[in-house]
Amino acid sequence: MAVWNKALFDQVYSLPGWQWGVRHNRLPRFHYNWFAMQPIVQNLAARYQVAPGFAQISDVAIIGGGYGWVGELLSQTYGVNVVNVDTSEHVVNTITTSEEQELRDTLTSDGWDPDNLPVFMGPDWNTPVNPWDYWVRNDGVRCSITLAAEDMSTNGSRRNVRQALSNNMDAIITEEALDSQDTEADALVLIERCEQLRPNPNCNVVHLIDGSGQPSTLPFINYTTGEWRALLDTNEFNHWLIDAAGNVSAPGG
Repeated sequence: MAVWNKALFDQVYSLPGWQWGVRHNRLPRFHYNWFAMQPIVQNLAARYQVAPGFAQISDVAIIGGGYGWVGELLSQTYGVNVVNVDTSEHVVNTITTSEEQELRDTLTSDGWDPDNLPVFMGPDWNTPVNPWDYWVRNDGVRCSITLAAEDMSTNGSRRNVRQALSNNMDAIITEEALDSQDTEADALVLIERCEQLRPNPNCNVVHLIDGSGQPSTLPFINYTTGEWRALLDTNEFNHWLIDAAGNVSAPGG
């Protein structure tokens, strides 16, 4: 099973470090960092909104949410109570720290001087701004929502997740965590643990997936939505799927 350390996060995520104009012949590039991830975070949050019963969801466990930025956005926008369940080495070790030094190191390794940057334009594409005012959160941490560093492999671990939501849980949503498994056997272990976390049949389990089945250079399973649906149904898991295009696949569908 892959170890989600910083090197793997850097391999998976290489993103533009600015969304607007820069008076330079190229853009800086970041990795799994708050500002650079915002377009992806917003896309994932939009997919959550087509989850079954989303309008009634008040307490949700997000599985494999990394730092928890999607959960943070859902909490801020809709008032949803979220616990983010993730055991990634890089996430657990750094979530309470600022990203500034990491960003400085990334810029330096990419040939930029963090203290002598070119002119960056703001959201209006016309007004010069200080990019550091956008890159670094002002709360000094990576994310503000609760992180439960639990692998859900034991009753005690699952109980800790439920208690983080005061034993109120009406949805369990995996955030492309199935697509981050090495093998089908690994994926089934995660699916089973989500099922065991489920407090009652009314609590929906929803898996956000890519679903394209396109080949990748990354060492992960790359099933189509149909293949994931067949795996769930064959093993009698009454779980939902939402693919990258926002298509919803119901149990038995």
